[in-house]
Amino acid sequence: MPTDPTASPQMHVAIDPEPVMHSGVAVPVAGCEDKPYTWYYSQMLVNDSAMSITFTSRENFFDGRYSSTNPQVITIGPNDSVTLDTRWCSAYAKPHYAQTRFKGRNQAGKALVISAPWARLTAP
Repeated sequence: MPTDPTASPQMHVAIDPEPVMHSGVAVPVAGCEDKPYTWYYSQMLVNDSAMSITFTSRENFFDGRYSSTNPQVITIGPNDSVTLDTRWCSAYAKPHYAQTRFKGRNQAGKALVISAPWARLTAP
């Protein structure tokens, strides 16, 4: 289940743009070829601490339901940031929302779970 966005002194995630306007540009991945409603946005992961943070998985949620897990390793240096391009598709012309949960550890080995803000995907 998605969770409330995380408030953490170690890092924060920003969604750009917010809200996310409907695009209509096809998402070129399996499962989206017949879905005409699409959205593209960026998630900026900002490390607000003096320690590196490494995420080893990210869980994706769409309209409150688990969608997938991406095992891509993302490392963010101290006081640095990483931007991820994010995209979604749907067969339904209505507002949606999406969220990503990042799981990993900081440089000291402490487990870290960060839930990004909910991205509001507008109706076409």
